[in-house]
Amino acid sequence: MPWELLFQESNEQRIMNVTRKIPGLQTRLCAGRVPVLIISGLLLAVHSCNRNPEEREVAGDAVYVTLEQVREMKYAQSITATGLLGTRSEMKLGFKTGGIISKIHVREGDAVRRGAVLAELDLSEIEAQVKQANIGLEKAKRDLGRAQNLYHDSVVTLEQYQDAESTYELARARKKVADFNLKYSSIKAPANGKIQRMLAEPNEMIAPGHPVLLFASTEGDWVVRIALNDKDVVRIALGDSAVISMDAFPGEAFPAMVTEVGTFADPYTGSYEVELAIHRPREQFRTGFFSRARIFPAATGRYLVVPLEALLDATDNLASIYLWRDGEVINKRIRTGPVHQGWAVVLEGLDSGDLVVTDGARFIRKGSTVHPVNLKEMATP
Repeated sequence: MPWELLFQESNEQRIMNVTRKIPGLQTRLCAGRVPVLIISGLLLAVHSCNRNPEEREVAGDAVYVTLEQVREMKYAQSITATGLLGTRSEMKLGFKTGGIISKIHVREGDAVRRGAVLAELDLSEIEAQVKQANIGLEKAKRDLGRAQNLYHDSVVTLEQYQDAESTYELARARKKVADFNLKYSSIKAPANGKIQRMLAEPNEMIAPGHPVLLFASTEGDWVVRIALNDKDVVRIALGDSAVISMDAFPGEAFPAMVTEVGTFADPYTGSYEVELAIHRPREQFRTGFFSRARIFPAATGRYLVVPLEALLDATDNLASIYLWRDGEVINKRIRTGPVHQGWAVVLEGLDSGDLVVTDGARFIRKGSTVHPVNLKEMATP
């Protein structure tokens, strides 16, 4: 058959265009030294190379893909939450008795030593009560001495002598109360720490037990308190490790450990408070620093996972996959979780044993004929 019938004029024109770009080829072609069939193959190769990879993969509406089975994997999914930095020993300090605040010797943010006087009441009334108790005790003591002598001389009855003893003991108790109130008419630092907040000011009338200062001890641990929902709180236990990061110290991570897990839910939020103790605190720590916590539960669970290559159009927790079922592919939307060692946790949308498309998934188009290259391997038990 003549070679001219094998090619259309358009192809001949393309061949000439190709030969113009290759020095010496056109001369050899005109001299009959290069078979037209070779030039035709060259043209087809050039045309194929000019197409993008997706067009070459989908050529002929056939896409060759690899399948992977959805499997279970043991995985300890971390828990993230936010909270505030504080100390384990935080307390509200106040006076045992009420009265007028005379002096407050500290301000917010001050560091104080154990035993330092932080605030005092006006002692005019309290010192008068102590004096009154002392006078009453002295009188009761004299009365008891006279009653004892008279009782020995059989002048007073046993009942009168016992009454004098009771009066004396009552006066002693009143003296102890007055001395105790005097002692706690000033506030002293119970430990080394910092003043977090002032809750009252000098010259204010304060009720007994009403807080005056918010005190944080620096002798104990620094902790971050976070709130977890019921699904997360049941996954953690005392001693689980954690990592804390803070905006105040960018790029720095502080190792921590779960030291307390709440047993009662907050009535307003329904969350449970969890306390994380920081192992290596910094001197610059301040109560109230915003903190991010990541907890690593020791207990692992079993989760469905798929290879990352199978995910298409992935967002934060959603992705599309191609599912191989009954000889055809089905596009399906699934809900995903964290990524671990090249696998994505599947939270919703797939079952164990499902076959998903991995390699070649991105070349599948509507109407494409899909050929799994490892279907027999997947079918082998």
